[in-house]
Amino acid sequence: MAAIVLLGDINIDLVLAIPAYPGEGGEAIATAQTAMIGGSATNTAIALAKAGHDCRLIGRVGTDSWGREALSELAATGISTRWIGRDDREPTQINVITVSPAGERTMFAYRGANARLSVADVDPAAFAGAALFHLSGYALLQPRQAEAALTAIDLAVDADIPVTLDIPGGVVSGIAEQVKSLMPKIDTILLDGSDLPHLLAQPQDTAQKTLVAMLLEGGVKRVAIKGSGTASLLYQAGGMDSAPWFAVQVVDTIGAGDAFAAGHIHGRVTGLSGPDCCRLANAYGAIAVTGKGAGPAMPALDAVLAFLERS
Repeated sequence: MAAIVLLGDINIDLVLAIPAYPGEGGEAIATAQTAMIGGSATNTAIALAKAGHDCRLIGRVGTDSWGREALSELAATGISTRWIGRDDREPTQINVITVSPAGERTMFAYRGANARLSVADVDPAAFAGAALFHLSGYALLQPRQAEAALTAIDLAVDADIPVTLDIPGGVVSGIAEQVKSLMPKIDTILLDGSDLPHLLAQPQDTAQKTLVAMLLEGGVKRVAIKGSGTASLLYQAGGMDSAPWFAVQVVDTIGAGDAFAAGHIHGRVTGLSGPDCCRLANAYGAIAVTGKGAGPAMPALDAVLAFLERS
């Protein structure tokens, strides 16, 4: 399989299943608790490593016990920890995630060591022989980590390595200006259709095709839309491909977008067609929401392919 470089957050997810959200100052007694490794780029890396890819994760953890646990779990999945730095000033990021009975997640995070990733942590050796570089949009939130991300993008572009950028909905407005300046360097942007107007500072009722055209004209080669009615979409200069979502019983939505990204990346580096990339990404996302949490629970390729055969 391919060598894939990823840059983004490494954290520990503390997941609490709650029966209802209390008002401010109230209390909610969780019905279940789980702690596991997480982070958008980390989750995508785990899914890709399970598919047999050589995943090289660039990130930062604290010198605390959570950081040691994260490194141990990453190594257990086959992900190289060579390019992960240790920070003695900030702790490993902890995400407190509540999951409602409907399976919807709400996150509270302190970014800790992740935000202290620096240009010095980006080793050009990580890109040797790589087929793709994947960046999580969270890495563009704060200046120090963003500078490291921009350095990594330039290394990839200089080596003719395609760059994919996953834009989480909660941060799209905060990173929009940076993304617009990066468009000529990006191969694939992945985001929710409802976030397109916020990314491009356009009225909410602007037609999706108009917004996508702005990205393509800006230099982006592919735009993968995670949510658009009953299907996911993939726009390229030659047109649009799509695949319908799979109907599954949702347990929780943690890591669904990260799994979707893994499907598109696997399809991209293995030469799948546009429709097949969409279908594979949808299957990854569908399996992800039927389990609890992300991290080690991210879908394996053989399970995804078996799901597609049944479907």
